Amino acid sequence: MPTDPSKNDLLREKKILVACSAKKMSALVDGLRASGAEVLPFPVIEIRDIEDKGPLDQALASLSKYSWIIFTSAHGVLYFSKRFDEREINRDTLRNIKVCAIGPATEKTLKERGFKTDLVPEFFVAEGVIESLGKYCGGLDNLAGQHILIPRAKEARNELPDALVSAGAHVDIVVCYQTVRATLSEKDIAAFTEEIPDMVIFTSSSTVKYTMEVLGPASGKKLLEKSTVAALGPITANTVESFGKQVEIVPKQSTIISLIRSIGEYYSKQ
Repeated sequence: MPTDPSKNDLLREKKILVACSAKKMSALVDGLRASGAEVLPFPVIEIRDIEDKGPLDQALASLSKYSWIIFTSAHGVLYFSKRFDEREINRDTLRNIKVCAIGPATEKTLKERGFKTDLVPEFFVAEGVIESLGKYCGGLDNLAGQHILIPRAKEARNELPDALVSAGAHVDIVVCYQTVRATLSEKDIAAFTEEIPDMVIFTSSSTVKYTMEVLGPASGKKLLEKSTVAALGPITANTVESFGKQVEIVPKQSTIISLIRSIGEYYSKQ
């Protein structure tokens, strides 16, 4: 029986920088260390609440008009559900609303918060949601005239809402959290700039952009050039490549488990 590359010591003596939010950090660090890696946690982004909750409150007050709620991240679920509970809204309000989760982590968070999920796309990106919605509804055109709510980050891609609007749907984008650059000490940065890690893992486009901001052009370029780079998904990989680096590892599924497995497979072939 072949050895599972995610459960051996293929990563022993590999120094891996993990640039992600605190929510993803624990699972990634634990999985990599279990495979023998030396992990350098680099929490370059922070997820924060928003000050102006007026638009979110307005959407929550009129939930009955929506046919779909589409969650594009686990963070969106957390902050949406937090405000949902603060406003003491009855769960029965969602009974006739379809809920789409962009991937298994988002679906898991919905379940943990007591919400149902009706649809999870095969590919965990906006384009995957568009394709799956089309199949589920017998064509995107069948969403024409329907109201769709997308609770999301302050900065996000517009491929999904643009496609829905083009199909004739009424789309409300509601900001329920924001991603900001974390404050890092010189010691945090020096830990890997003095000795370039074997690999850098980016879990989102924000982690790429803010890492490059923190390091500056020269140090950022050196890090990308001299390290193997793994990206959690294709959108993140595209962002890395916009800085001139070809990404070596992108898992087939944008999950932590798939990412760790792909890293193990990469080193098993070296």
